[in-house]
Amino acid sequence: MRALFGLMFSCALVACSDSPKTLNDISKTIDDINWQLKPKYSGEVPNNQSANSYRVAITGNSHVAGLGAEINKVITQLTPQKQTVSETIGSGFLDDSIRSSIATQALENGNWTHLILQGQKYSQSRKTTYSTTAAEKWIANAKELNVMPILFPEHPQRGDTTEAQYVYGLHSNIVAKQASCLAPVGLVWDSVLQLMPNLRLHASDGNHAAPLGKYLTALVFAEVITGQRVDSVILTPVNGVRADEQLLMAQVVSEVIYQLPPCPFSESS
Repeated sequence: MRALFGLMFSCALVACSDSPKTLNDISKTIDDINWQLKPKYSGEVPNNQSANSYRVAITGNSHVAGLGAEINKVITQLTPQKQTVSETIGSGFLDDSIRSSIATQALENGNWTHLILQGQKYSQSRKTTYSTTAAEKWIANAKELNVMPILFPEHPQRGDTTEAQYVYGLHSNIVAKQASCLAPVGLVWDSVLQLMPNLRLHASDGNHAAPLGKYLTALVFAEVITGQRVDSVILTPVNGVRADEQLLMAQVVSEVIYQLPPCPFSESS
């Protein structure tokens, strides 16, 4: 029966086509079909917050540039006794990086504790719906390797007061399909800017994060990765913000995470 199916499938690809296909064409077609299939693995999210050391893999586009180094700095302040390493293993949107054998092999071979996933496509006009299969596959691959996946819904563009909630909701839908941690980055940005609208969180393009914005995002991930409140320690001062403002930023991070627990850990985790 399997041989018959294979023959019929080959016919569909070659003999029954308007034009002959090369083996390379057939291979690409099969790859495209496989890529569109939903991942079969749907296990629970590993809880690696208490790991002896942290190895954080990151995949994403320009919004993750330099983020790993900032996360390392904050985690070192939270848990100075633990070694922390962060590395970008994939680039571009998630449906690009999932197709990269270099990125997927880096996940398999890196002995990571956590994986940050940024780059889910979404429509800024909110009129187009994009597939979330790539995100679901990254999450499934991470969990199979006992790596704790964390979705990164990026911060809103400057002046857009509804984008953060929209992007967070989109990523919540991914979690409903494939369990994962979900960092409330954009919602934290919204809350901080409501309290301190004069903080320069955005770069001049109004899209990317300025150094202070990247620091705020790193605070979110440091708490999700370690499970320790970032407002529970005295943080090293950073440029562009007063001590009281920095403390308020940390308090907002911890409060939003308290109100919206990022990880659906089971009781046995």
